[in-house]
Amino acid sequence: MSKQTRVLIVEDDEAIRFGTQLRLETRDFAVSTAIDGCDGLQQIRADQPDVILMDIRMPNMDGLTALAELKADPTTSEIPVIIASASLGDKTTALDIGAKYFLCKPYSNDALFAVVDSSL
Repeated sequence: MSKQTRVLIVEDDEAIRFGTQLRLETRDFAVSTAIDGCDGLQQIRADQPDVILMDIRMPNMDGLTALAELKADPTTSEIPVIIASASLGDKTTALDIGAKYFLCKPYSNDALFAVVDSSL
């Protein structure tokens, strides 16, 4: 039996966070969630997920700041991060910092599954 792929969703919007979690769980991913960049960094350092899906605009610490911290830390720099945002203006910045993919909100199941699968 192979182990489940662990996905961490870092998203402050409860409806998006919960909906995305349910969608990924239908594909048998082991999903955990965080409500902002600070919470996400704590969880990532404690239990390194296989892939991270992160929003940009969040309270306390935004996704781009959290992404930069992850990429600067040798213990987390190789974890693939998918940045999700409704603002296409953030795409270049996110990819330059080190995001593996940029997912434009709102996204379809097909788009979500494609970027998660491609990140592994």
